[in-house]
Amino acid sequence: MIKILFFILLLMVLSTSHANSQEQLLENSVVNSESLKILSWNIYMLPYISLFNRNADRARVIADKLQHSDCQIIVFQEAFSTKCRSILSKRLAKAYPFQYGPANKCMLPFRTSSGLWVVSKIPLTQLDKIKFSISKGFDMIARKGAVLFEGDFHGAKFQLLTTHLQADNSHLVRESQCSEIKEHLLNQFFNPNIPQIICGDFNIDMDDHTNYKQMLHILEASNGEITGDTKFTYDEVDNTLVKNALGKKKVIDYILVRNDQFIHRIERSVKTFYEKIGQRPSNLSDHYAMEAVINFNSSMSLNGTLASAVK
Repeated sequence: MIKILFFILLLMVLSTSHANSQEQLLENSVVNSESLKILSWNIYMLPYISLFNRNADRARVIADKLQHSDCQIIVFQEAFSTKCRSILSKRLAKAYPFQYGPANKCMLPFRTSSGLWVVSKIPLTQLDKIKFSISKGFDMIARKGAVLFEGDFHGAKFQLLTTHLQADNSHLVRESQCSEIKEHLLNQFFNPNIPQIICGDFNIDMDDHTNYKQMLHILEASNGEITGDTKFTYDEVDNTLVKNALGKKKVIDYILVRNDQFIHRIERSVKTFYEKIGQRPSNLSDHYAMEAVINFNSSMSLNGTLASAVK
């Protein structure tokens, strides 16, 4: 009887030790994971009106600001101007050698690309892109759509999608565009082991609860809180490029996540870039930039080793 009790006690000790080691392994897999930092920014480089917004001057200052950034990936919207994109590309080439886009290029006069342009410190693979089938008003000048990439960050695979939705109050158009994104890109390349990060200018106010929730529902994506003092991305009260007496502050730029079980933590914050343009201090775009710091679970969890260990 004593031997039996000793054997049972030994099994309990070993089981507890094994469980503790598994728990420590899980904790280490999270603590040791590094942060992927992504910046998403509508930079207001519209076509044909560069002189009015001092686009070339702003492009030079934006490049000076970003070339020392610790973000691994910068995702631009409204990078329409070829001249300004060239300025940015050359000045950012050393820090961000991998450059993609702009998506949906167009050589026709009075038409332009989607304005979606990505620069990166790590290589990305473009999986596919789409041009929206429906657009309205001035948006018809641009070949707006979305583009999906896949990357690997220290063993953690991820997919990154960027888009720029319809600009005016056409909620039904934006719903259609979200549906096209999900059907033709997110679902088409969905992998249960790979999180999908969705960023861009959605032109949907977070305070418009009905349409904001509808966007998340269609995309099957989740959002999170914004940390820091600035809680909005489009500021018609204080931003020098869009200030007006009846303006408001709102969030219309997002970094969303889909299939997020392999993301341990994501922290979002808004970056306001303000500098002298010539002799006058100015915001560098009509939008503020949204930044996300993403901690993936260890690559062990992606290849099944950790999952097997905790069974």
